[in-house]
Amino acid sequence: MKSAIFLSALAAFWTANSQAAPPSIEDLGLEDLVKTDITSVSRKSQSLADVAAAAFVISSEDIRRSGAQALPDVLRMAPGIEVAQIDSGRYAVSARGFNGRFANKLLVLVDGRSIYHPLFSGVMWELDPVPLDDIERIEIIRGAGAVMWGANAVNGVINIITRHSRSQVGGALNVTVGTQGTGNVYTRIGRADPSGSSWKLSAQGRHKEPSQQYANRQDSDDRQNNGVVDFRFDRDLSSGRDLSVWANASQSTLDDLWLTTPQFQPNPLLGGLRTFTGASPIRLRQKLHNESLVGRYRWLSDAGIESSLQLAVARSGIEITNFIDETRNTYDLDYQARYAVGPHDILWGVSHRSSSDEIATQNTYISIQPTAYTQRNSGIFLHDDWTLIHEKLKLGLGVRWDHASRNGSYVSPNATLLWTPSRSDSAWIKYAKAPRTAARAEQDVSIFSGINVSTANIPFPPTTISIPTFIYAQPGSRGSLHAEQTQGIEVGYRKQFSPAFSADLNAYRYRYTDLRSGSLTGVYGCSPLFPGYVAGACPAYLQNLPAYFATGAASNEVAGWSTGAELSLDWLATPNWRLQLSYSWSRLDMDSYANANIQADAQHLEKSAPRHYGSLRSQWNVDTSQQIDIWLRGSGGFERYDAPYVTTVRVPGYVTVDLRYAYRVNKSLELALIGRNLVGARRAEYVSDYIPTVATAMAPSLLLSTRWSF
Repeated sequence: MKSAIFLSALAAFWTANSQAAPPSIEDLGLEDLVKTDITSVSRKSQSLADVAAAAFVISSEDIRRSGAQALPDVLRMAPGIEVAQIDSGRYAVSARGFNGRFANKLLVLVDGRSIYHPLFSGVMWELDPVPLDDIERIEIIRGAGAVMWGANAVNGVINIITRHSRSQVGGALNVTVGTQGTGNVYTRIGRADPSGSSWKLSAQGRHKEPSQQYANRQDSDDRQNNGVVDFRFDRDLSSGRDLSVWANASQSTLDDLWLTTPQFQPNPLLGGLRTFTGASPIRLRQKLHNESLVGRYRWLSDAGIESSLQLAVARSGIEITNFIDETRNTYDLDYQARYAVGPHDILWGVSHRSSSDEIATQNTYISIQPTAYTQRNSGIFLHDDWTLIHEKLKLGLGVRWDHASRNGSYVSPNATLLWTPSRSDSAWIKYAKAPRTAARAEQDVSIFSGINVSTANIPFPPTTISIPTFIYAQPGSRGSLHAEQTQGIEVGYRKQFSPAFSADLNAYRYRYTDLRSGSLTGVYGCSPLFPGYVAGACPAYLQNLPAYFATGAASNEVAGWSTGAELSLDWLATPNWRLQLSYSWSRLDMDSYANANIQADAQHLEKSAPRHYGSLRSQWNVDTSQQIDIWLRGSGGFERYDAPYVTTVRVPGYVTVDLRYAYRVNKSLELALIGRNLVGARRAEYVSDYIPTVATAMAPSLLLSTRWSF
């Protein structure tokens, strides 16, 4: 598919006509880039100084100069965002802790449309929802954002805003090659006409060879291939009206190794009795596809009401060889309106999502019942920004009512107070509450999650044998799981010390209740020689083997506190040299429990996030044709629950450096040499949690990139 995408789009380049593009953000100076507006906090355009929330904006120029090839790597520059690379294409991304392969407390949007997957309420980052070259900016809001965006906006919202097609007229061809078999091709064509219409068509293909296993330096079998085709049409209808249409299709294949196959071999000391020797990996292939069509119409009524209606339909599929095959149809509707009257700026809206799936499973390691289900979520919200003192004090009040087919109805309120004593100072305080609804996987899916290995001494003959307990995670009973809840307080202060230097500091404390945990529901001996033997209780492949089979069910048992602080500094040291610092500190304090299993879950959560996370970026325009970018970033260490062996593993902290040197041959052609992960020891950033996968190593890489526009 990748070759087809590239060839078809390249052919379009030579047959289409285009007009000259307006100035792009790459043509702006560093001084222009520090002036930032944001739309995702209150669903309206605001200066960062007027936002009563912990917000951060990543521009398209920041993306280009980062040298990153995947969207999650770009997010590492934002304070409060935790990114861990799983393998060559998969990532774990969260805000303010609770990270994992299926991180579910961070809502991710593309142009205001949620792209989280209802099966587990997370994001399939390996699918590449939008090419990096098509992104205008990424708006990141930390903290609860349920009033504006609904359920699952618990710890933050990331809104990926794509470029208007009028800014992408003309053609572009970008090619990147590098070590570890890395290849990336992006191509685009666009056109605009004086009547107010514009369109663009882009395509991207990516390839990456397998990385190494962290434990033994063997290939990890995580080869990645994906392709994306993206079309956008915009039409200015005059009189405050406009229409935008997006069409997107993507496909991805990514190999993996799962430690799911138990190994038993005869033990000659025990008369040939078969004993456990470990779990060996099986090789499987994950295939993903997604096709979506989105339309948005915005208008201004005679009464002065600004309105927006967005409709979307998407079809997607996940196939994991010999495990699961899912097809899904999703429909989204979102309407919002805004009206200003006197000191009040009122915003209201409604939303609805319906997502229907059909899932087939291979029952040895995973099963799901029912095999077909439709999940529906509807909501309505109202928010008012009330100016108490002109240009000095503003009160924000909002409330949202949602109904989910899984968890019933719930109400999410928020309140903010913004004080701006001068044009260069702003202080704010925020209270918010948000739910995280139960995912399909938490109530319907049973999955093999790990092996707990213990030893036993046998006196005749004297020897030690390994006795495994195979752990299967089972869902909670239908309707027994309710939404996780969080509520808390944030405070923040922003200061513009000069036109070239600004600082943003915030602190937060949130209370979490009804967090997911697991409780032991049964332990069975798989051999008649073992206590607890029940005929037929163990899976067929464990029958009559020296092993135990344990089951555990999901429940709402854990509660605790999250406390943290985040800092970002932006300094234009000279007209040609910009420095950006971000730093975050966080801590989870879970409650204590008498139940040993629940207490273990609580302790795992406390230790599962790094306390410290930081980024320092230097952007230097050497002259009109040369750029040098240095990115120093690091993370504190943390402990993860290792699913394959049901134990805790320490993931060490790290500090590394990315470098980029770019040379602009002329206005149309740029060459760049990029080095990533150049400093520090070979490391693993992630240890498996729910799925028993093999850990992979992060290694230094070199890339050569060319960007040609015409």
